[in-house]
Amino acid sequence: MSGPAVFAFVAVLVGIFLVVVALVVWQEARRRPDYEPLTYVVDDAVKHVEQGLGDEGAHHLNRADIRRILDWEVFYLQGLAQDHRSNPVETVAGGHAASIDYIVDQIAAKHGVSYSREDVENVLRMEADYLLHIGAIGDEVEFEGEEEE
Repeated sequence: MSGPAVFAFVAVLVGIFLVVVALVVWQEARRRPDYEPLTYVVDDAVKHVEQGLGDEGAHHLNRADIRRILDWEVFYLQGLAQDHRSNPVETVAGGHAASIDYIVDQIAAKHGVSYSREDVENVLRMEADYLLHIGAIGDEVEFEGEEEE
């Protein structure tokens, strides 16, 4: 083979290789979502809650307390999860009476520490603010028997 023929042959092979790479990249790009998946990071949630509670909350709760409350709230929500979602369970960001009672009771029983319902409610409210901040919160839920204001 002459020099120009070898050059042309190599150029065609490189061109084919680049086309194949472009097709693979294009196909992979189509499979991936256009957005970043939402990620709940407990450490970030703890920091957000701690900052949101401010100085007043710092007198009652330290970072370990906030994390303990959030951990038990996640545990509570996991208990609501079902293997088969044929009967979906509504969960409420910011907590509700049943979740607050559960968290207060479990922490007292398992850790021997007691937090006021108000402190737990404030942590869950700030966690809901964190969920709103990362874009993981849905529309406001109306409970049965509640009237619109």
